[in-house]
Amino acid sequence: MHDHAKGHEEGGTHGRHEHGSDLREVSRRRLWWTLAINLAFLLIEFVGGLLTGSLALLADAGHMLTDVLALGLAIFVAHLAMRPATPERTFGFLRAEVIGAFVNGGTLILIVGMVFLEAIRRFLHPPEVQGTGMLIIAFAGLLANLGSAWILSRNRTENLNIEGAFIHMLADALGSVGAVIAGAVILLTGWMPADPLVSIVIGLLILWSSVGLLRRTLAILIHATPAHLDFNEILAALEANEHVAAVHDLHIWLVTTGFPVLTAHIWLKPECSEPVHWQRALREMQRVLRERFGIDHATLQLEPAGYMEQAAPK
Repeated sequence: MHDHAKGHEEGGTHGRHEHGSDLREVSRRRLWWTLAINLAFLLIEFVGGLLTGSLALLADAGHMLTDVLALGLAIFVAHLAMRPATPERTFGFLRAEVIGAFVNGGTLILIVGMVFLEAIRRFLHPPEVQGTGMLIIAFAGLLANLGSAWILSRNRTENLNIEGAFIHMLADALGSVGAVIAGAVILLTGWMPADPLVSIVIGLLILWSSVGLLRRTLAILIHATPAHLDFNEILAALEANEHVAAVHDLHIWLVTTGFPVLTAHIWLKPECSEPVHWQRALREMQRVLRERFGIDHATLQLEPAGYMEQAAPK
């Protein structure tokens, strides 16, 4: 006895698919606008950091570079995700998002290491920094980050890629606030160590988000149980079905963010081997997985009582 759990019935699926395509198109346009804004101010902050001698501006430009890469990846993945699955790639290119994010997270840690080394050098030998130019450019970068966050905020609850990009924008806004503070301190007091000090704070911010990104993507790559799902709770929910004797070989993982997959072998009670019983059990377990845990893609193999003993080699 074997069946594949469907996340929704045939009726209304086409309409929801079209609605989802429209939302993805709107989200993609917002990502392109945000990418354009961040790319422009990445160049401005990089050139401004070189001209003013501000490491804080260069560190914030490095943070903005990670946002540009994240936005570019989100746009690229959105394009790949629309490509149909094939016999060679039964899940399409959904896993490309995870692999790209993992590589991106590793690159971020290297960037942070370079910022820390330069900050130490500047603590030992502080260079002259043009506080006025640094303050103007950092404030412009802050406006760009807030504008980008506002553009993405309207769709962030409908799309996980948008949600991730939105969080990047908020984090980068904090980095710009730090650069503004460093520029103001240098302009008012002439205390040059404010620049490398702020760059370290920005670097720690990038490091924190990078480590979190690596942990989440690694968990997906090794097929770990998703953090938002409790393995024991799902096991108990399946075994609570009146027709089920036990559940074994339960596996839960993510193909990509927001795409949980579940497989399990279900031992039925001896009195529940008739089709009417196992069909009812299957429908009820599908409903529980879908409505209670948000798992649409589940494969449940139903096995009659004594099946494993009969299948065991003599």
